[in-house]
Amino acid sequence: MSAAAPRIAFVYAAPRRSGALRGLQVATALGVDAVRLRDFAAEIGARYDVVVYVKELPPLGVMETLRRRGVRQVVDVLDNYAWHRSAARLQVADLLIAANLSHRIYLQQRFGGAVVAIPHHHCNFDEVRIPAGRTPPTLGYVGRKDDWWLNRLMLRGLRYPRVHDFKHGRLVDAYLSIDIGFAYRRHAQKRSFNSAVKLVNYMSFGIPSVLTPESGFLEIARHGEACLYAQSGGDFRMLLQQLATEPEYRHAMGERAFEAARAFHLRRIAERYRDVLGQL
Repeated sequence: MSAAAPRIAFVYAAPRRSGALRGLQVATALGVDAVRLRDFAAEIGARYDVVVYVKELPPLGVMETLRRRGVRQVVDVLDNYAWHRSAARLQVADLLIAANLSHRIYLQQRFGGAVVAIPHHHCNFDEVRIPAGRTPPTLGYVGRKDDWWLNRLMLRGLRYPRVHDFKHGRLVDAYLSIDIGFAYRRHAQKRSFNSAVKLVNYMSFGIPSVLTPESGFLEIARHGEACLYAQSGGDFRMLLQQLATEPEYRHAMGERAFEAARAFHLRRIAERYRDVLGQL
């Protein structure tokens, strides 16, 4: 941003949900304000040049009032798929932020207007790494509790230690206990439009992983380099077994993953926001 930097506020909903992680952490990195959605109103928004709504949106009337007052409004859509409820408000926005390329194209075609894609930052701010060569390797899942039953089913027949974390505890400690990450998902919208945060989190700790081939993941890493993609349950178990039984291959993949994840550190992603918001 120039010397006359715009006054910016990020607006987020619940403090422990994905929108808050994106909004609060990026706002802090940029040194700008963050406001809870429940406390947000037109008179508060009017204090700023740019307001960034992260995932959740205020009432249409509030957004229309701010538009008339010349406040530029940005919606960081994340995994908000309630298109039928948010369509009118998305069309009021000056800019939409998508999670990946497919998401950007979809939002452009459905709502028109300006759309950019900004990837999610990882959670490993201190860039710590897992120890190499632990035996036997621990298989680990970090994600939604709703998806755990399917992921646990995918592990049948694999006799390795395993851990899971539903993102309620000490997240960094959970990742540091994992030698091979995994995540199997069937939701069509998530596989097309979600960010790659699950993959970049694994990568940032030097953890090789086996995942479903989601659009966001495919933009970040090629199959066999920083992760492996499974097309079926059989593939999933086969690839986990390969990583578990080949420590040198596992270590090499972890090395590549760790280096590639540097591009998704919070400070790098915050700069992407700084550039985009400074041009509005």
